[in-house]
Amino acid sequence: MAKIALLVSNGSYDDPRLHNLPSSIPDATRFAKLLKKPELGGFDTRIVNDASLISVQRSIHDMLSQANADDLVIIYFSGHGLKDLFGRFYLALPETDLSALPATALSGRYIREQINDAAVRKIVIVLDSCFSGAFGRDLIAKSVVISDGTPDEFAEGTGHAILAASSPIQYALEDGSGPAPTSVFTRAICDGISTGAADVDGDGWISLNDLFEYSAKEVNERYPLQTPQMSCFGLDRDLRLLRAPTLPRNCSELGVDVEEALKSDHTELRMAAVTVLGRITHSSNKERASAALRVLRKARGDYHPAVAESIARYIASAPKTPRRTASIRSSNEKRVHGTRWLEVNGAQLARAAQSAATFTNGNFEQLNAVHFDAKPGTLTIWATDRYRVDVWSIPTLAGGEAFSLSIFAPEIYSLKIFNQKERVRMEAGEIFTEFDSEGKMISLGCTEFGNLPDYERLIRSNYATHVRVARASLLDAIERTVNQSSAKNTPIVLDLGSDGRSEIGIRFPIDRKPLKVVSVEHSGNETSIGLSPVFALAALSSFSDKVVDLSVSEPGKPLLLTAEYDPVHRHILMPVRLAEFERAT
Repeated sequence: MAKIALLVSNGSYDDPRLHNLPSSIPDATRFAKLLKKPELGGFDTRIVNDASLISVQRSIHDMLSQANADDLVIIYFSGHGLKDLFGRFYLALPETDLSALPATALSGRYIREQINDAAVRKIVIVLDSCFSGAFGRDLIAKSVVISDGTPDEFAEGTGHAILAASSPIQYALEDGSGPAPTSVFTRAICDGISTGAADVDGDGWISLNDLFEYSAKEVNERYPLQTPQMSCFGLDRDLRLLRAPTLPRNCSELGVDVEEALKSDHTELRMAAVTVLGRITHSSNKERASAALRVLRKARGDYHPAVAESIARYIASAPKTPRRTASIRSSNEKRVHGTRWLEVNGAQLARAAQSAATFTNGNFEQLNAVHFDAKPGTLTIWATDRYRVDVWSIPTLAGGEAFSLSIFAPEIYSLKIFNQKERVRMEAGEIFTEFDSEGKMISLGCTEFGNLPDYERLIRSNYATHVRVARASLLDAIERTVNQSSAKNTPIVLDLGSDGRSEIGIRFPIDRKPLKVVSVEHSGNETSIGLSPVFALAALSSFSDKVVDLSVSEPGKPLLLTAEYDPVHRHILMPVRLAEFERAT
């Protein structure tokens, strides 16, 4: 059985009514590289870029006519999707004339005819274009039978399926917010494959259903106006498309053995499970710690007094989220009125301020504060404890004069009351800063420091090493590595691009080989960086995206963490000097 992929991308158009799509060809190239990797799909790939109608039609015909019944075929189209007055679907090519679609564009009818005439029984069509959901209409399904010779791992289904970037009446979006424009739909697919996050059911394979479920959720969460579609014809079971590069674990997963022990009729087993959960509540992995605390709270009604007492003790000793300290007042009590003010989204303000407050240092006055820098169009909220910097750049909705001030961390948690507010007004005074929304107001003491550290010099415009990784997988791998050492403060080493492969190797300085490996999408140089595991876990936990980016300019320099879907948040981690640890070996 062969695995074949044809990728057709169109970025340039002769008709001035069709704007060019700079993301189309790079998107197809990235998708093709992932499909071609032997450890993932091992597909025989062919890319057709900005080709003529005859060339594209011939490429489709030749591939489908030569494919055998048991082959797996993926056909990907990226470009403008068009519909004529009768609702018929076309894919635009460089020579397409909008006044003569049937003669100059690739018709959905031609593709359907080629599919129905082909012997191959497992075809996946991926359409990244506007109105692509219209392609599935009136598709004739074939009766098929799985041959005895089909290997079990690829014998899940027959027929053909269409993954469409949008519904029959929607546009497919191109995101131009980053340095290079990219298709929203293809980016979600490629991120899911490269990091393993698309292995939704965690079975080690990325199936057709996995890929659709992951990409549709990612697209819809970020861009609700675009709704990916999937249509299946003659498929009686799911299709396994690629091997997952890693088995992504939910970073809040506590282990089947712990869950089963907690349900046991034996008091000793339940007591052991409670002890394990109690220790996890103190984990630097905040999501896992929160999950353990939730389980303990649900188990508070245990019938055995000793178990119930132990649960209560661990709940009481678990780290608590700081509570609001400022009193809520009416907006009529405002005392600050001036030209230094701005308005921002309440949810962004609350999240940024509370995240930054966890990265302060109470031993030094300047480092025990969260700093606010207001400039036209942007409010930057940041904090540092000298070893890491948490930075949030929030767009302002309106504003007056620029200002800079600092608020001590314990007071910052009071801003959580604005978490559900769409608009919050911040007015800066000499002694107090007031925040108000919809009639509710809090007043926080503030100060101005004149010699704050310049964190911006730590952020470079170019980075020599860059990796993209599933956040849950990296969190899990770091924590499992740390648990192998009795000294929780021992630095860990991240080998980015380990052994020339697209992996992050995680080890201790005395180790020559990684103890844990996580698959990533890697570009640039191979490098290694030493980090505090506690700081690394806290930094990763401060993000909510499933995929994060790690960048290093050169060995010995800080690590920058960002997330493509959360551009307002950046985190800088200072490296640990490993020389003294390596000399010990």
